[in-house]
Amino acid sequence: MRILYHHRTQGEEPESIHILSIVQALEKMGHEVRIVGPSMKTMKAAGSNSKVLSSIKKYLPGLLFEVLQILYNIISYQKLRKAIDEFKPDLIYERYALYCFAGILVSRHKNVPLVLEVNTPYAYAWAQYYKIYFPRLAKKIERWVLESAGKMITVTAAQRTFLNENHITRTDIAVCHNAIDPDAFSPAIEPSQVDGLRDASIVVGFVGTMNRWQGIPTFKEIISHTTEANPNIQFLMVGDGECRKELEGYLIETGRADRAIFVGRKAHAEIAALVKRMDIAVLPNSNAYGSPMKMFEYMAMGKAVIGPAVGPVNEIVEDGVTGFIIEPGDATAMTEKILLLANNEKLRDDMSAKAKQYILDNHTWANNANVIIDLYNDIVKAR
Repeated sequence: MRILYHHRTQGEEPESIHILSIVQALEKMGHEVRIVGPSMKTMKAAGSNSKVLSSIKKYLPGLLFEVLQILYNIISYQKLRKAIDEFKPDLIYERYALYCFAGILVSRHKNVPLVLEVNTPYAYAWAQYYKIYFPRLAKKIERWVLESAGKMITVTAAQRTFLNENHITRTDIAVCHNAIDPDAFSPAIEPSQVDGLRDASIVVGFVGTMNRWQGIPTFKEIISHTTEANPNIQFLMVGDGECRKELEGYLIETGRADRAIFVGRKAHAEIAALVKRMDIAVLPNSNAYGSPMKMFEYMAMGKAVIGPAVGPVNEIVEDGVTGFIIEPGDATAMTEKILLLANNEKLRDDMSAKAKQYILDNHTWANNANVIIDLYNDIVKAR
């Protein structure tokens, strides 16, 4: 089967990981996949942002950048038509982006089935965090695209509910959470050697972009209180972002610089070995609709996890069984759960074993690829 994968992202992590992992899983099943979209030669470093996209946004006024996003449909449409004429795909698989409607148009004009993957309901969700200059147009386009796709996938059940309550009504939306490659994220991987981490330490880790919506500012209190209560605890912080400098500065000023080791951005291929070095892996906060890839990777590596009580995390972590759930951004609760796990090795081992098995049974990229093929078959049968 031939599949045309269309996206408009700049390939920043974790988007590039998701795209390339799905493509590789489909290819392992024997399908031929061609990508139409910005070049993604490698997976970006963890906790990084696209330099190209950042530069464009920096030097162009927001209004003009948004106009260019709309006009980019002309380029996308031409690229897709050319790819269809040359490649003759059986299916278009598209990763939805704000104002992106070229895929739907080409699907109709060329009579090629389209499965749409929605990671973010941009017209509604982005308006909460970023300025959208044409909100009515964005909502109209988004609604039309979501309703016009042959089949549709969201990355969380919470997102599916959000869309049906606020945007569209479809009873055929499939849910495909983020996932892992069991070969790349195997507990058999040797741990990284990290300068500054004591061999006997209980290591609490975080992987990702160090920004406010991930709850990074709460680490000031979390690191201070946990390491004061248990001096054997150290933190391993993987990634970079707007909050890193402030957090590092605070730890230096308060004499706790050795309590947290910052290793910066790392290539995705290095993440598994770093997670292997951790005993406990945490995420203080997240949004209410996205699927946090780091939670899947933590659990696949057999780590005891602590995450926020938001819909997407509740869908994959069973509180008290495969991990702990806390109120989003609650530093006191996070501290209590870290200390509980740090002081109880049996509890850590039990939770981590159950978490690993749950992920391997339910959330691999191969499973997601099978869902895509099933949706294609449903479209064909309905024609």
